[in-house]
Amino acid sequence: MRAFSLIELIFILVIMGILAFVGMQFIPNETPLSDFEILKKLILTKKTNALGYKVFGENNETCIKLTKNDINKEENASRVKYYFKSDIQVRGLSGNLLCFDYMGRPYDGVVNQKLTNLLKNFVTITLSYKNKEKNLTLYPISGYVR
Repeated sequence: MRAFSLIELIFILVIMGILAFVGMQFIPNETPLSDFEILKKLILTKKTNALGYKVFGENNETCIKLTKNDINKEENASRVKYYFKSDIQVRGLSGNLLCFDYMGRPYDGVVNQKLTNLLKNFVTITLSYKNKEKNLTLYPISGYVR
């Protein structure tokens, strides 16, 4: 009978490990795209939660703070564990709080009855990670995310 010795098997495993490590260097980093999808999902979830809610002010179910730490807290509460890595730059909001009212309309900050904080301009959210960027646009009035 002829078989492989233990030394030969260990040698093959070491070679496979080295090849796997070298191969991983050529796989592109898709972190901004993954973070884009996570943020888009969170915004649409908050918008969906707000539909039918007659809540004014800030509510955890209808508002999202657009900071890396707050998004990670939101994601840790969900079943799928994902660490949000990208840096966030928001243009079009006075702060970093985005809320939705019972009709799904986006607000710059807390929801109020007089509609003074209702978004009137596009909000551009830029995610950047290791010199790669991805933009997310939130439309006023409709709250459409693209």
